Amino acid sequence: MLLDFKIKNYKSFYNLTDISMIADSAKKDLNDRLINVGNKNLKKMALPSMVIYGANASGKTSIISAVNMLKQIVVNGTIKRQIKNKDIKELDICSFIHDEKKMKEPIYFEITFKTEENIYNYIINISATYINAIRKIVGEELNIIKYKKIGTSIKEDKINIYKRTETKVKLNRDENVIRLLSKDKSFYQEIDNLEKTFSDNLDKEDLFLTTGFKAMINLKMATDILSWFQERLVTVVDFNVKEPLVNFDDVEDDKMKVFRNNQLDKLLKIADFGPQVIGYIKDNNTGRYSLNSLYKPNGAKRGIIIDSKTIESKGTIKLIDFWIGFMEFFNKGGVFILDEFDSSIHPELIGGIIDLFNNKDINKKNAQLIFNTHNPLYLQKRFFRRDQIMFVEKDEETYMTSVYKLSDIDLRNDANYMKNYFEGKFGALPFIDFEKALDEEEGAE
Repeated sequence: MLLDFKIKNYKSFYNLTDISMIADSAKKDLNDRLINVGNKNLKKMALPSMVIYGANASGKTSIISAVNMLKQIVVNGTIKRQIKNKDIKELDICSFIHDEKKMKEPIYFEITFKTEENIYNYIINISATYINAIRKIVGEELNIIKYKKIGTSIKEDKINIYKRTETKVKLNRDENVIRLLSKDKSFYQEIDNLEKTFSDNLDKEDLFLTTGFKAMINLKMATDILSWFQERLVTVVDFNVKEPLVNFDDVEDDKMKVFRNNQLDKLLKIADFGPQVIGYIKDNNTGRYSLNSLYKPNGAKRGIIIDSKTIESKGTIKLIDFWIGFMEFFNKGGVFILDEFDSSIHPELIGGIIDLFNNKDINKKNAQLIFNTHNPLYLQKRFFRRDQIMFVEKDEETYMTSVYKLSDIDLRNDANYMKNYFEGKFGALPFIDFEKALDEEEGAE
């Protein structure tokens, strides 16, 4: 479960920007859809979904690419260019580009998330600009978050596990931390030598989390963190070019040579796509799977197999590509962070998917959905509370992006969100004087 994500000096986000999935305790509407991060005696509520609005080039996609960037770094354990990972190779062009001094400052990522074992807070500072070819990790920190109830309020207790600078690693020697790491008192005698070993062998482009900490401090904790990034966090920076996440452990139809998938079969039964059968065919030369449709024309003895991208609608293809991987991750409690999620898919279908996340009887594993869009149809109370709606806006003079939620705006309870949005009361609206552009073009002639 994602609880919080912070970025600084990444693309247009120069100032520290907080994308929080913690529910606003002052808002009492639709509380039944919230997720309790604590326990029966301690209520700390999180949001199951969030939608992000903003003009073109305001920074909506940058939020998603930042989460994706952090995921790729953690999963690969490095910021090295040499590895075959497009996201990490392009890291050096991602700092704030409109000011040379700011561009040289470190990129900052901070994420707080919950697994079955712990609530983790992970921070990384990266020096990487296209002016300076050298990239390096200049800060890294791992904390565990504990919530404590004090009176009527809930206090967040951040317990540091380790801190790493560009050249040194410092382990926390507190007794409680030693117990969290499943170490006994003899571990105290090893700490000085361990810190020296780690510091002497510190690679400026590799994470300490995936190297020294994983190998010599706590394999279980490191694996728990890595598994969450790998198996629970789904980031799609461009939904239009998303590759399907398909598990072909199901049966192959020998007659059609079409690989079937149980989740796809379920979708086809309830969706009004038509009488055709849709499945994946494996290319024996490349080993790649392609989506194909089997049609049986009236009067024909045999069916015709056609590449689905040729005959099916773009929306059908995108829904199928999304659905198969979605069901697997949704049932595990995955976090879906998607760019332009509603592209080519009917808003009512998107609304139905949003309802899945907001329904605690269905969303039993506390899956979460975050997506950006230009479609105002989701600005309705049936879909989102006010703290589930975020706006992104870029300053016209500094080109710095800031974010705010609808819950930050003074609004009547019976207000029409969509009407107020188009009246410009929430900001985050594009404005281009196209008539002026045409007048200048005519004048040039």
